[in-house]
Amino acid sequence: MAVTTRAGLAVLLLAATMLASAAALAQSVRPNRYGTGPATTGSDARSTYQRQRALADDAESNRAEAVGRAERDRIAVAIDSNRQRMQADRARTDRRRAHASPAEAERLRLDFEQRRLAYERQREDLERQRAEAESTRANPQPPPPPPPRR
Repeated sequence: MAVTTRAGLAVLLLAATMLASAAALAQSVRPNRYGTGPATTGSDARSTYQRQRALADDAESNRAEAVGRAERDRIAVAIDSNRQRMQADRARTDRRRAHASPAEAERLRLDFEQRRLAYERQREDLERQRAEAESTRANPQPPPPPPPRR
């Protein structure tokens, strides 16, 4: 009976090993869970070129949009910074004028007016840059012509 039990145990052990290896093999042939590869609509060179060209055009338009957004943001930050500097300058001048003699207060007022005009010129320049950026955004350059067919 010991031989039969050993033989049965060996058979069970062999069967369990085969089942475990079959399960391991089944896991290794699972499809890619992260998605499928790129879809192919055709394998000819022209459709591949057209797909690559479309991807390149999309990338270029995304880049151009990002550059435009960055330029508009830069201008908006510069305008806001200019406004804040002018307000701080005005507050500082007002504080100094409050403690100055009338003649000194008038001189401080005139000095501030000159600086205010400089702030305004800078703001107008930034507004002009903003308008130019918006006009190029509204009227983008036409795409280059496609290469000649062969």
